[in-house]
Amino acid sequence: MAGAARRSACTSPPAPNAWHHCSWACGRTHRGGNPTWTSTRSPYGDLWHADRPLADAAERVRLLEEFPELQPNEEGITDVADTYAFFAVLTLRYALPAHGTGDPDGAVSCGHVALTAMGMLDQNVAGAGLLAEEQRLQSLSLTSGAEGLWDASVTAGRERFRAVLGRLPR
Repeated sequence: MAGAARRSACTSPPAPNAWHHCSWACGRTHRGGNPTWTSTRSPYGDLWHADRPLADAAERVRLLEEFPELQPNEEGITDVADTYAFFAVLTLRYALPAHGTGDPDGAVSCGHVALTAMGMLDQNVAGAGLLAEEQRLQSLSLTSGAEGLWDASVTAGRERFRAVLGRLPR
């Protein structure tokens, strides 16, 4: 199970470039999100290498927990950009330790966050089908090797990014 959990954590959210796009969107939120790009870009790419443990996963999680998206606030999260920035940070927050330890609970939490985000996006974008695609990618990550997963994930990430951008106020 640890190998399967590790692969699952590596693919949720399945888009390698989605974190880059979400971190850009975070900087545009009214909550003043300023992600530390240098502290997040490398660990996300490292998640795709299931055979390489992340020695500093705990430190990377600590840095993520400082992001404004994971800080409590009285207003809550109501803005579209804030919502998906929150999901991006939370997914990465669970993916890092799951990858580092092979912890199946972390992998399940990571996958759950990705599925929740895509389910919400599906409800707000007519005919999107993003939840079904996330389910397919998560199943693929558990039942086969990484063959084709990278390309499929990049494509899915771009589609998701366009869907979120389409929901932002002009």
